Amino acid sequence: MFQMVCLTCGQVCGDLSAANCAHDGGVLDVRYATDDFPLQPHLPGIWRYAARLPLTDPKHIVSLGEGDTPMTPSAQLGAEIDLPQLFFKNEGLNPTGSYKDRIASVGISYLRQLGRRAWSATSSGNAGASLAAYGGRAGMDGYLFTLEKAPRAKIAQIMSYGPQVMSVKRLGYDPAAEAATWANIAALCDANDWLMLITARSNSPHAMEGAKTIAYEICQQLDGEAPDVVYAPVGGGGLLSSIWKGFREWRAAGRIDRLPRMVAVQPLGCDPITQAWQADRPVQQLDDCASAVSGIILTSPPDGDLVLDDLHESDGWALSIADEVTYQAQSELASREGLFVEPAAAVVWAAARADRQSGRLQGDEMVVALLTGIGFKDSVAVQKMSDDKPLPLIEASDILHIAP
Repeated sequence: MFQMVCLTCGQVCGDLSAANCAHDGGVLDVRYATDDFPLQPHLPGIWRYAARLPLTDPKHIVSLGEGDTPMTPSAQLGAEIDLPQLFFKNEGLNPTGSYKDRIASVGISYLRQLGRRAWSATSSGNAGASLAAYGGRAGMDGYLFTLEKAPRAKIAQIMSYGPQVMSVKRLGYDPAAEAATWANIAALCDANDWLMLITARSNSPHAMEGAKTIAYEICQQLDGEAPDVVYAPVGGGGLLSSIWKGFREWRAAGRIDRLPRMVAVQPLGCDPITQAWQADRPVQQLDDCASAVSGIILTSPPDGDLVLDDLHESDGWALSIADEVTYQAQSELASREGLFVEPAAAVVWAAARADRQSGRLQGDEMVVALLTGIGFKDSVAVQKMSDDKPLPLIEASDILHIAP
Protein backbone atom coordinates (compact mmCIF):
# COMPACT_ATOMS: atom_id res chain seq x y z
CA MET A 1 0.00 0.00 0.00
CA PHE A 2 0.99 3.59 -0.47
CA GLN A 3 0.09 7.08 0.65
CA MET A 4 0.28 10.45 -1.08
CA VAL A 5 2.31 12.89 1.04
CA CYS A 6 2.80 16.59 0.29
CA LEU A 7 6.47 17.50 -0.15
CA THR A 8 5.72 21.04 1.04
CA CYS A 9 3.54 20.69 4.14
CA GLY A 10 3.94 16.98 4.89
CA GLN A 11 0.21 16.33 5.05
CA VAL A 12 -1.17 12.99 3.89
CA CYS A 13 -3.69 13.35 1.09
CA GLY A 14 -6.85 11.30 1.46
CA ASP A 15 -7.33 11.00 -2.30
CA LEU A 16 -4.84 8.41 -3.56
CA SER A 17 -5.38 9.50 -7.16
CA ALA A 18 -4.62 13.18 -6.52
CA ALA A 19 -1.63 14.86 -8.16
CA ASN A 20 -1.35 17.91 -5.90
CA CYS A 21 -1.96 18.73 -2.25
CA ALA A 22 -5.46 20.04 -1.53
CA HIS A 23 -4.05 22.13 1.32
CA ASP A 24 -1.33 24.14 -0.43
CA GLY A 25 -1.08 22.80 -3.99
CA GLY A 26 2.30 21.20 -3.29
CA VAL A 27 3.77 18.23 -5.13
CA LEU A 28 2.56 14.89 -3.80
CA ASP A 29 5.04 12.08 -3.25
CA VAL A 30 4.13 8.40 -3.35
CA ARG A 31 5.18 6.87 -0.01
CA TYR A 32 5.16 3.19 0.88
CA ALA A 33 4.46 1.42 4.17
CA THR A 34 7.95 -0.01 4.76
CA ASP A 35 11.51 0.76 3.68
CA ASP A 36 12.31 -2.81 2.73
CA PHE A 37 10.55 -4.44 -0.19
CA PRO A 38 10.79 -7.75 -2.05
CA LEU A 39 11.70 -8.11 -5.71
CA GLN A 40 9.29 -10.05 -7.90
CA PRO A 41 11.38 -11.50 -10.76
CA HIS A 42 8.38 -13.38 -12.20
CA LEU A 43 6.90 -10.05 -13.35
CA PRO A 44 8.12 -8.41 -16.60
CA GLY A 45 10.74 -5.66 -16.83
CA ILE A 46 10.36 -2.85 -14.32
CA TRP A 47 7.48 -4.69 -12.69
CA ARG A 48 9.90 -6.85 -10.73
CA TYR A 49 9.85 -3.72 -8.52
CA ALA A 50 6.03 -3.75 -8.28
CA ALA A 51 6.19 -3.50 -4.48
CA ARG A 52 7.55 0.03 -5.00
CA LEU A 53 5.09 1.05 -7.73
CA PRO A 54 1.56 2.41 -7.16
CA LEU A 55 -0.39 -0.60 -8.38
CA THR A 56 -2.49 -2.80 -6.13
CA ASP A 57 -3.14 -5.70 -8.53
CA PRO A 58 -0.73 -7.03 -11.20
CA LYS A 59 -3.68 -7.84 -13.48
CA HIS A 60 -3.66 -4.15 -14.48
CA ILE A 61 -0.05 -4.19 -15.72
CA VAL A 62 0.48 -2.92 -19.26
CA SER A 63 3.98 -3.86 -20.40
CA LEU A 64 5.94 -3.97 -23.65
CA GLY A 65 9.13 -5.22 -22.04
CA GLU A 66 10.43 -1.88 -20.74
CA GLY A 67 13.47 -1.78 -18.48
CA ASP A 68 16.53 -4.04 -18.27
CA THR A 69 18.43 -1.59 -20.48
CA PRO A 70 22.18 -2.13 -20.87
CA MET A 71 24.84 -0.51 -18.73
CA THR A 72 27.71 -0.23 -21.19
CA PRO A 73 31.25 0.61 -20.05
CA SER A 74 32.91 3.18 -22.26
CA ALA A 75 35.09 1.60 -24.93
CA GLN A 76 37.11 4.67 -25.96
CA LEU A 77 35.82 8.03 -24.83
CA GLY A 78 36.35 7.50 -21.11
CA ALA A 79 39.98 6.52 -21.61
CA GLU A 80 40.59 9.61 -23.75
CA ILE A 81 39.74 11.89 -20.83
CA ASP A 82 41.29 9.65 -18.17
CA LEU A 83 37.92 8.59 -16.76
CA PRO A 84 38.24 4.79 -16.80
CA GLN A 85 35.04 4.07 -14.88
CA LEU A 86 32.60 5.74 -17.27
CA PHE A 87 29.37 3.86 -17.99
CA PHE A 88 26.49 4.62 -20.33
CA LYS A 89 22.98 3.55 -19.29
CA ASN A 90 21.32 3.08 -22.69
CA GLU A 91 17.64 3.91 -22.23
CA GLY A 92 17.18 4.23 -26.00
CA LEU A 93 16.76 0.45 -26.10
CA ASN A 94 13.35 0.59 -24.43
CA PRO A 95 10.42 -0.51 -26.66
CA THR A 96 9.63 2.89 -28.19
CA GLY A 97 13.18 4.21 -27.94
CA SER A 98 13.34 6.21 -24.70
CA TYR A 99 13.19 6.02 -20.92
CA LYS A 100 9.67 7.43 -21.08
CA ASP A 101 8.42 3.86 -21.60
CA ARG A 102 8.99 3.22 -17.91
CA ILE A 103 6.71 6.15 -17.07
CA ALA A 104 4.10 5.19 -19.64
CA SER A 105 3.95 1.60 -18.43
CA VAL A 106 3.22 2.72 -14.87
CA GLY A 107 0.92 5.57 -15.93
CA ILE A 108 -1.24 3.53 -18.30
CA SER A 109 -1.35 0.64 -15.81
CA TYR A 110 -2.48 3.05 -13.11
CA LEU A 111 -5.06 4.51 -15.52
CA ARG A 112 -6.43 1.03 -16.10
CA GLN A 113 -6.55 0.42 -12.34
CA LEU A 114 -8.60 3.61 -11.90
CA GLY A 115 -11.05 2.40 -14.52
CA ARG A 116 -10.67 5.49 -16.69
CA ARG A 117 -10.85 5.29 -20.47
CA ALA A 118 -8.49 7.94 -21.84
CA TRP A 119 -5.30 9.91 -21.27
CA SER A 120 -4.14 13.35 -22.35
CA ALA A 121 -0.70 14.93 -22.33
CA THR A 122 1.72 17.34 -23.93
CA SER A 123 5.03 16.15 -25.33
CA SER A 124 7.79 17.09 -27.74
CA GLY A 125 7.92 13.49 -28.88
CA ASN A 126 9.28 10.79 -26.59
CA ALA A 127 6.60 10.85 -23.90
CA GLY A 128 3.90 11.06 -26.54
CA ALA A 129 5.26 8.01 -28.35
CA SER A 130 5.43 6.03 -25.11
CA LEU A 131 1.95 6.96 -23.95
CA ALA A 132 0.49 6.30 -27.39
CA ALA A 133 2.11 2.87 -27.62
CA TYR A 134 1.12 1.72 -24.15
CA GLY A 135 -2.30 3.33 -24.41
CA GLY A 136 -2.87 1.57 -27.70
CA ARG A 137 -1.88 -1.75 -26.17
CA ALA A 138 -4.38 -1.16 -23.36
CA GLY A 139 -7.13 -0.16 -25.81
CA MET A 140 -7.40 3.38 -24.44
CA ASP A 141 -8.03 6.66 -26.24
CA GLY A 142 -5.25 9.26 -26.23
CA TYR A 143 -5.07 13.00 -26.87
CA LEU A 144 -1.61 14.43 -27.40
CA PHE A 145 -0.79 18.14 -27.70
CA THR A 146 2.67 18.71 -29.08
CA LEU A 147 5.12 21.53 -29.73
CA GLU A 148 4.70 23.68 -32.78
CA LYS A 149 8.28 22.91 -33.87
CA ALA A 150 8.57 19.31 -32.67
CA PRO A 151 10.71 17.05 -34.92
CA ARG A 152 8.43 15.47 -37.51
CA ALA A 153 10.07 12.05 -37.06
CA LYS A 154 8.96 11.98 -33.44
CA ILE A 155 5.43 13.05 -34.34
CA ALA A 156 5.23 10.41 -37.08
CA GLN A 157 6.03 7.72 -34.52
CA ILE A 158 3.30 9.01 -32.22
CA MET A 159 0.73 9.15 -34.99
CA SER A 160 1.47 5.57 -36.00
CA TYR A 161 0.09 4.37 -32.65
CA GLY A 162 -3.26 6.02 -33.32
CA PRO A 163 -3.97 8.76 -30.75
CA GLN A 164 -5.36 12.16 -31.66
CA VAL A 165 -2.37 14.50 -32.13
CA MET A 166 -2.57 18.28 -32.32
CA SER A 167 0.22 20.87 -32.56
CA VAL A 168 -0.23 23.92 -30.33
CA LYS A 169 0.77 27.33 -31.65
CA ARG A 170 3.84 28.79 -29.90
CA LEU A 171 4.16 25.80 -27.56
CA GLY A 172 7.84 25.13 -26.97
CA TYR A 173 9.11 28.68 -27.14
CA ASP A 174 6.39 30.87 -25.60
CA PRO A 175 6.04 30.59 -21.78
CA ALA A 176 2.44 31.81 -21.89
CA ALA A 177 1.56 29.07 -24.37
CA GLU A 178 3.22 26.49 -22.10
CA ALA A 179 1.22 27.60 -19.06
CA ALA A 180 -2.06 27.77 -20.96
CA THR A 181 -1.54 24.34 -22.55
CA TRP A 182 -0.89 22.60 -19.25
CA ALA A 183 -3.81 24.32 -17.50
CA ASN A 184 -6.20 23.50 -20.32
CA ILE A 185 -5.14 19.86 -20.51
CA ALA A 186 -5.83 19.58 -16.78
CA ALA A 187 -9.27 21.13 -17.25
CA LEU A 188 -10.01 18.81 -20.19
CA CYS A 189 -9.13 15.76 -18.11
CA ASP A 190 -11.21 16.94 -15.15
CA ALA A 191 -14.22 17.54 -17.37
CA ASN A 192 -14.05 14.08 -18.98
CA ASP A 193 -12.64 11.99 -16.10
CA TRP A 194 -9.48 11.27 -18.09
CA LEU A 195 -5.98 11.06 -16.62
CA MET A 196 -3.43 13.79 -17.31
CA LEU A 197 -0.12 12.09 -17.97
CA ILE A 198 2.59 14.75 -18.14
CA THR A 199 6.04 13.40 -17.37
CA ALA A 200 6.60 15.58 -14.33
CA ARG A 201 6.32 14.67 -10.67
CA SER A 202 4.30 17.83 -10.08
CA ASN A 203 1.65 16.64 -12.54
CA SER A 204 1.80 12.84 -12.63
CA PRO A 205 3.41 11.56 -9.43
CA HIS A 206 2.09 8.02 -9.88
CA ALA A 207 3.39 7.54 -13.41
CA MET A 208 6.75 9.12 -12.59
CA GLU A 209 7.45 6.30 -10.15
CA GLY A 210 8.42 4.32 -13.21
CA ALA A 211 11.48 6.49 -13.85
CA LYS A 212 13.03 5.74 -10.47
CA THR A 213 13.51 2.10 -11.52
CA ILE A 214 16.50 3.33 -13.54
CA ALA A 215 18.30 3.89 -10.23
CA TYR A 216 17.39 0.41 -9.01
CA GLU A 217 18.78 -1.15 -12.20
CA ILE A 218 21.97 0.91 -12.08
CA CYS A 219 22.78 -0.39 -8.61
CA GLN A 220 22.03 -3.99 -9.56
CA GLN A 221 24.11 -3.72 -12.74
CA LEU A 222 27.04 -2.35 -10.72
CA ASP A 223 26.97 -5.46 -8.52
CA GLY A 224 25.21 -3.82 -5.60
CA GLU A 225 27.12 -0.55 -5.66
CA ALA A 226 25.98 2.99 -6.24
CA PRO A 227 28.02 5.08 -8.69
CA ASP A 228 29.85 8.16 -7.51
CA VAL A 229 28.27 10.54 -10.02
CA VAL A 230 25.18 10.32 -12.26
CA TYR A 231 24.67 12.68 -15.21
CA ALA A 232 21.07 13.19 -16.32
CA PRO A 233 19.65 15.36 -19.13
CA VAL A 234 17.19 17.82 -17.65
CA GLY A 235 14.28 19.60 -19.31
CA GLY A 236 11.30 19.53 -16.98
CA GLY A 237 13.34 17.93 -14.20
CA GLY A 238 11.21 14.88 -13.47
CA LEU A 239 13.80 12.33 -14.58
CA LEU A 240 16.57 13.48 -12.26
CA SER A 241 14.21 13.96 -9.33
CA SER A 242 12.70 10.49 -9.79
CA ILE A 243 16.08 8.79 -10.13
CA TRP A 244 17.33 10.48 -6.98
CA LYS A 245 14.24 9.18 -5.19
CA GLY A 246 15.07 5.71 -6.50
CA PHE A 247 18.60 5.81 -5.12
CA ARG A 248 17.31 6.97 -1.74
CA GLU A 249 14.75 4.15 -1.63
CA TRP A 250 17.36 1.57 -2.61
CA ARG A 251 19.58 2.73 0.24
CA ALA A 252 16.67 2.80 2.71
CA ALA A 253 16.00 -0.84 1.78
CA GLY A 254 19.59 -1.64 2.83
CA ARG A 255 20.80 -2.51 -0.67
CA ILE A 256 23.50 0.18 -0.93
CA ASP A 257 25.40 2.07 1.76
CA ARG A 258 25.98 5.40 -0.03
CA LEU A 259 24.36 7.70 -2.57
CA PRO A 260 25.70 9.24 -5.78
CA ARG A 261 26.10 12.90 -6.62
CA MET A 262 23.51 14.00 -9.18
CA VAL A 263 24.34 16.28 -12.11
CA ALA A 264 21.65 18.16 -14.05
CA VAL A 265 22.63 18.85 -17.66
CA GLN A 266 20.73 21.43 -19.71
CA PRO A 267 21.13 22.99 -23.16
CA LEU A 268 22.74 26.41 -23.15
CA GLY A 269 20.09 28.83 -24.36
CA CYS A 270 17.27 27.10 -22.48
CA ASP A 271 18.68 26.35 -19.03
CA PRO A 272 16.54 27.86 -16.26
CA ILE A 273 17.64 25.23 -13.74
CA THR A 274 21.35 25.79 -14.34
CA GLN A 275 20.84 29.54 -14.09
CA ALA A 276 18.99 29.11 -10.80
CA TRP A 277 21.69 26.77 -9.46
CA GLN A 278 24.47 29.18 -10.33
CA ALA A 279 22.62 32.14 -8.81
CA ASP A 280 21.52 30.13 -5.73
CA ARG A 281 17.86 31.04 -6.14
CA PRO A 282 14.58 29.33 -7.11
CA VAL A 283 13.94 28.53 -10.75
CA GLN A 284 12.56 31.43 -12.76
CA GLN A 285 10.75 31.22 -16.07
CA LEU A 286 12.77 32.22 -19.12
CA ASP A 287 11.41 34.70 -21.62
CA ASP A 288 12.40 32.58 -24.63
CA CYS A 289 14.36 29.53 -25.76
CA ALA A 290 17.50 29.71 -27.90
CA SER A 291 18.31 25.98 -28.10
CA ALA A 292 17.23 23.44 -30.71
CA VAL A 293 17.85 20.32 -28.60
CA SER A 294 14.37 18.82 -28.71
CA GLY A 295 13.18 16.99 -25.61
CA ILE A 296 14.92 19.10 -22.96
CA ILE A 297 13.93 22.64 -23.87
CA LEU A 298 11.40 24.05 -21.43
CA THR A 299 11.33 27.69 -20.36
CA SER A 300 9.44 26.85 -17.16
CA PRO A 301 10.41 23.38 -15.88
CA PRO A 302 7.62 21.98 -13.68
CA ASP A 303 10.00 20.03 -11.42
CA GLY A 304 12.79 22.57 -11.47
CA ASP A 305 12.80 23.39 -7.79
CA LEU A 306 12.68 19.68 -6.91
CA VAL A 307 15.86 19.27 -8.96
CA LEU A 308 17.54 22.09 -7.06
CA ASP A 309 16.64 20.40 -3.77
CA ASP A 310 18.02 17.09 -5.03
CA LEU A 311 21.26 18.67 -6.22
CA HIS A 312 21.78 20.22 -2.79
CA GLU A 313 20.93 16.99 -0.99
CA SER A 314 23.21 14.89 -3.19
CA ASP A 315 26.07 17.43 -3.22
CA GLY A 316 25.65 17.57 -6.99
CA TRP A 317 25.65 20.41 -9.50
CA ALA A 318 24.14 21.73 -12.74
CA LEU A 319 25.79 22.78 -15.99
CA SER A 320 24.76 23.70 -19.52
CA ILE A 321 26.09 22.60 -22.89
CA ALA A 322 26.05 24.56 -26.16
CA ASP A 323 24.08 23.00 -29.00
CA GLU A 324 27.09 22.65 -31.30
CA VAL A 325 28.99 20.78 -28.57
CA THR A 326 25.99 18.52 -28.05
CA TYR A 327 25.85 17.60 -31.74
CA GLN A 328 29.58 16.85 -31.67
CA ALA A 329 29.02 14.60 -28.64
CA GLN A 330 26.22 12.80 -30.48
CA SER A 331 28.56 12.03 -33.36
CA GLU A 332 31.33 10.86 -31.02
CA LEU A 333 29.03 8.48 -29.15
CA ALA A 334 28.01 6.91 -32.45
CA SER A 335 31.47 6.68 -34.07
CA ARG A 336 33.56 5.87 -30.98
CA GLU A 337 31.15 3.92 -28.75
CA GLY A 338 28.60 2.48 -31.18
CA LEU A 339 25.85 4.28 -29.26
CA PHE A 340 23.31 5.99 -31.53
CA VAL A 341 21.44 8.51 -29.41
CA GLU A 342 19.45 11.69 -29.88
CA PRO A 343 21.01 15.07 -29.00
CA ALA A 344 19.00 15.31 -25.75
CA ALA A 345 20.85 12.19 -24.59
CA ALA A 346 24.28 13.15 -25.94
CA VAL A 347 24.49 16.20 -23.65
CA VAL A 348 25.57 13.97 -20.76
CA TRP A 349 28.75 12.83 -22.50
CA ALA A 350 29.57 16.44 -23.36
CA ALA A 351 28.97 17.41 -19.72
CA ALA A 352 31.12 14.62 -18.28
CA ARG A 353 33.96 15.59 -20.61
CA ALA A 354 33.63 19.27 -19.67
CA ASP A 355 33.74 18.42 -15.97
CA ARG A 356 36.77 16.18 -16.39
CA GLN A 357 38.60 18.85 -18.37
CA SER A 358 37.80 21.51 -15.76
CA GLY A 359 38.94 19.25 -12.92
CA ARG A 360 35.53 18.96 -11.29
CA LEU A 361 35.82 15.23 -11.93
CA GLN A 362 39.12 13.90 -10.59
CA GLY A 363 39.18 10.81 -12.80
CA ASP A 364 38.83 8.12 -10.13
CA GLU A 365 35.04 8.37 -9.90
CA MET A 366 32.58 5.74 -11.09
CA VAL A 367 30.39 7.78 -13.43
CA VAL A 368 27.08 6.84 -15.06
CA ALA A 369 25.75 8.92 -17.94
CA LEU A 370 22.08 8.42 -18.81
CA LEU A 371 21.47 8.11 -22.54
CA THR A 372 17.76 8.79 -22.56
CA GLY A 373 16.68 8.28 -26.18
CA ILE A 374 17.70 6.56 -29.41
CA GLY A 375 19.11 8.56 -32.33
CA PHE A 376 16.25 7.91 -34.75
CA LYS A 377 14.08 10.22 -32.66
CA ASP A 378 15.50 13.36 -34.30
CA SER A 379 15.95 12.90 -38.05
CA VAL A 380 17.28 16.44 -38.55
CA ALA A 381 20.11 15.82 -36.09
CA VAL A 382 20.85 12.48 -37.76
CA GLN A 383 21.19 14.24 -41.10
CA LYS A 384 23.60 16.76 -39.57
CA MET A 385 25.82 13.92 -38.39
CA SER A 386 26.46 12.79 -41.97
CA ASP A 387 26.22 16.05 -43.94
CA ASP A 388 30.01 16.46 -44.21
CA LYS A 389 30.74 12.81 -44.97
CA PRO A 390 31.28 11.91 -48.66
CA LEU A 391 29.32 9.12 -50.36
CA PRO A 392 31.33 8.20 -53.47
CA LEU A 393 29.61 6.45 -56.39
CA ILE A 394 31.90 3.70 -57.72
CA GLU A 395 31.89 0.85 -60.18
CA ALA A 396 31.66 -2.68 -58.79
CA SER A 397 35.16 -3.35 -60.17
CA ASP A 398 36.54 -0.48 -58.07
CA ILE A 399 35.90 -2.49 -54.93
CA LEU A 400 38.97 -4.59 -55.65
CA HIS A 401 41.17 -1.51 -55.50
CA ILE A 402 40.07 -0.22 -52.12
CA ALA A 403 43.14 0.34 -49.97
CA PRO A 404 43.03 -0.10 -46.16
